[in-house]
Amino acid sequence: MKEIEKIGIKTSNKQPVIEISYQDIYGLGDTLEQLKSWQEPLCVLEKFFSDKKRPANKQKIIRDYHACSLLFHVFLTDFGSSLEKLELQIGDLKTRRKV
Repeated sequence: MKEIEKIGIKTSNKQPVIEISYQDIYGLGDTLEQLKSWQEPLCVLEKFFSDKKRPANKQKIIRDYHACSLLFHVFLTDFGSSLEKLELQIGDLKTRRKV
């Protein structure tokens, strides 16, 4: 057993492999899915802001703009927290024991 610990598993560059559990992988996957979930709402925002043929109804423009600004604010908050979470997860993996 001690011989195996001394040898360890090495990458092609002769570097030790970081020990990564399934829980770590699923945690990163969950964060990625959370970020991917914003694709559709962001397409709605893109469509709103790129629409050059807006109706002349100022009230509708104001309502749509207000709704889009709320959606963007929620996105910005969630995206920021997701980035922080992802940075912590990656930082944790970088400091893990190497085998």
